[in-house]
Order: sequence, then C-alpha cells, then structure tokens
Amino acid sequence: MKKRILSYLALAWLIIGAVYIVVIRHSHDRVKRIPNSPFYPLVPEHKKFIRYHPVEFSKPVAHVPVPQHPFMGPNPGNNMHCDAYISDTYEASGPRGVNSEVVSRTQGFGGYGTICFDSRGRLVGVYGNGRSFKIELMDPHTFEELASFKLPPRSIKFFFRGIKPWEYLGAGMYFYLDNQDRAIVPTTKNTVQVVQTPDMEGSTEFKLVREYDLREYVVPGKNDSAAFVLPDWNGGYYWFATTEGVVGTINMESGAVQTMRLEGELVENSFAVGEDGVFIISDRAMYRFNHDGSGKIVVDWRTDYSKATERKAGHISVGSGSSTTLAGGRDGLILITDNDDPRINILFIKRSDGALVGSVPLFAEGKSGTDLTVIGLEHADANGKGTGVYSAVIENNWGHHVFPISYPEPGVTRVDAVRNQDGTYTCKEVWASREESIGGFRLSLGSGLVYIYGKEGSWINEKWYLIAIDFVTGETVYKKLIGTGLGYNNWQGSLFLHPEGMALSTTIFGAVMVRDKAPQA
Repeated sequence: MKKRILSYLALAWLIIGAVYIVVIRHSHDRVKRIPNSPFYPLVPEHKKFIRYHPVEFSKPVAHVPVPQHPFMGPNPGNNMHCDAYISDTYEASGPRGVNSEVVSRTQGFGGYGTICFDSRGRLVGVYGNGRSFKIELMDPHTFEELASFKLPPRSIKFFFRGIKPWEYLGAGMYFYLDNQDRAIVPTTKNTVQVVQTPDMEGSTEFKLVREYDLREYVVPGKNDSAAFVLPDWNGGYYWFATTEGVVGTINMESGAVQTMRLEGELVENSFAVGEDGVFIISDRAMYRFNHDGSGKIVVDWRTDYSKATERKAGHISVGSGSSTTLAGGRDGLILITDNDDPRINILFIKRSDGALVGSVPLFAEGKSGTDLTVIGLEHADANGKGTGVYSAVIENNWGHHVFPISYPEPGVTRVDAVRNQDGTYTCKEVWASREESIGGFRLSLGSGLVYIYGKEGSWINEKWYLIAIDFVTGETVYKKLIGTGLGYNNWQGSLFLHPEGMALSTTIFGAVMVRDKAPQA
C-alpha cells in the first residue's frame, strides 16, 4: 500500500513538473528563474527568514589548511568536493543571513552535478537532464550563460537497463578544473575530454584540447562507466575509476593506459588525491594506490568495512555512500562512513597504513544511512600547527523513496577523533542536530557555519531552506527560505560556497544561489 501511494504521488509530481516546464518556457526573462509553487503566497513572512542566534554567534574555525594540488585549479572549488582532499570545507565565509536574497536559473528539468570556480571566479558546471549534457560557463552573480559546450549524450540503453537518471554517475558529474582552467570531463562514451574554458576576451568558445579513449578498458557486457578522474599529485598521469571496479592511470602525454580490476567490487564514489597516493573507496574496502613511475598501479594497503545487506531507502549502493575525505597531513586520518545495519558508523582510518583507529555509530536504528561525503578537518592551534583533533560532520539522508518524493530522517552530527599521547585515539560525538537535509552540505571555515539544504512542510507545499548550523555547538543559527515546490527540490544534489560568499546549490530544475545583500544606503 505504501509503495502504491508513493507511486501515485510520484505521478502527481510528474504532472506538476509538466506544468512547471510550460511556465518556464513562457518566461521572457534573459535568465529564466525557477517558479515557486502556487502556494508560495501562503508562506507567512516570519517563515521566510528565521534567525535563532545573532550574526556574531559563530566564529572562524582554526584548522590545518588543505594543500593546493599543483595540477588542479585553485582551492576552493576545483571539483565537486572543493579540493583534492575532498574535504568539503571552504576558507571563505558563506552567507551570514544579512539581508539575504535568492537568485535562481532554470532550463526546465535538469541540474548540475558539479559547479566549479575558475581562476576568474566564474562558474563552470556540467548540466544534464538525464539524456543530454553540456559544460556551461556562467556569471557568478546572475547565472547568465556566457558559453557552452555539448558533451556526448547518454545512451537510451541505460533507461531500459533500469539505471535511473539520478543514479547514473557518468557524464561529467565528477569533472574537475585543472591549473590551466581546463575542464577534465569523463563522458558517457567512456572517454576523458580535456576542454579549455574561454577567457571571453581573446576566445569566446570552449575548445576540445584532447580526448582519451577508455572504452577498451571498461568491463565489457556491463553498465560500466568511467565516472571519476583526478590528476596524480606529481603530474604526468590521470587516475580514473569505473563503476564496475576498474582503477587506472592515463599517461597525459602518450595516452597510454594501465589498469587494475577490483574483482567483485564496485566504485560508486569519487576519490581523493594526496601527496602520498590516491585514496579510493569501493563498496567493500578502502584503498591507497600509487604507481611505480611508469603508470603501473601498486596497492599500498586495503582496509575492509561493513556494508548493508540491501540498498537503503533511496541510496545508490549497499556499500559506503561517502567519497574519501583526507584530514590533516600525511600523518593524518581518512574519514569515511561504512553502511552497516542497523546503524552506519563514521570510521577514522590512518592515512599512512590503513589502520582503523576509531568508529562511532550514527543516527537511529533502522533509519541510518548516508549517500554523502563526510566533511573533515584537523584543528590547529594559534600558530597553525595541527592539534591531533580531527572533526567529521556527517549527514543522515536516509529516506529518499520514489523520485522526487523524500521524507529524510533528521540528523546532522559532528564526531571528533582526538589523538592521545600514546598514539591511540578517543572518538566522541560532539553534537547532534535534528535538522532534516536532503542534499549536499558544506562547512565555511571563515564563518564557522555548516550549510545544509533543508526541507519543511508536506509534499503539497514543500518549503526549501538554506540552513546554517554552528560548527562548534550544533545549534541552528538561521534558516533562509529558498523557494517552494518541485523546482527547488535538491534531491541529494551538491552545495557549493563561492569565494565571494555566495552559497550555490543544484536542484532538479536548475540551480539556486543565496547571498548576503549590502544594506540600502
């Protein structure tokens, strides 16, 4: 009965979505905005912005900075998870809730897997609607499209094989920007394209610089996708991983490819790159890889973890839902979640040898899960030296059901791992928030706020908020209404913090931006 009701609700949402598309296509605005639901006027003014604590309540977070990868674009914002360490932490202050305003952009059904920031602060994103995909260059303040570049479409065969659009991990969802403002994009053809972004002065169009063909290296007869790619810390090679468990290197100059198959394992999350190797999580284990100087892959260590017996509500994998997060230096920790039943655990793993040094169970039994990466950092003293205290922030997003309907369970939790004098670690829960989040979340180190994309209200008039949580106490500082209705549904999409202080998020109908507006003179 419950599944039937959810199916009816999903059908109702499809009808509403069709109405949204009609409304959008009849808009004459230069940048089309996501429409609110017809019930938006019923939202009282005091629900459009709710402040619980003053602006000065939250403070900057003293931390060990993430080093700049020499062959990636500037931190922050060179890939979906901010930097090569996949930290999901941003140095700049995010919006503090001062005269906040919302800007949006839509092209109908579709959204952005990743939005990066180039060396000029412009937005570079890969947009897709389940079938077609393109790279877009956008103005960071208005979302106006400055240039675009068509990527290969998604084959119709994936639909017939039961792979839902929001579960497909290819098509550039995990692209990154390199140190020359080039988009490095894994495509639906199982190639990697190197695409130069235009400066809009001497050049006004994207340019395909090179394409590497990986088709003979994916698993044949499967729905395999070369979905993830990042550069080796020392340059010269790209690392890539496919969803069917192939890990490989590409010689940037010659194009030569070498691979290793993780037999019986899937890779369904992006990976991190450090000075000491590449850190990849499969649906069974955590790995550190290196290569021997000629591209041949070497396994430094492997650490197993617990996975679920079946896929949890709305999750993609029975394995971990988190990408790999590195915190601290080479002597630091890796932060991931397992997918254990009845509760998932945050795992703290030594970066040097893969030893598990601590774990803490999370959220309510039977309603505990995440398909999102852990926010991670090492705290620093007044001199910027690491203190041996590592923080992980984890979001519970168990409860996605039939697209686009979701009833996420509450839960955003901070857990610390503290290094003792004997080298062991003590792990403890610092705080647990009851806020409900549906999508990606990020930490602003400058403002000391964790930003989540939250939801309130029934499916008839869902209200979508940017929610700011104090990193130290876990208390909600403010909520800013982004919009109401289907168009503002984030559905596990990512959230990004621009260096100029804007918070951006993808939705199933485009993208939104929340920014503090200077008071009128």
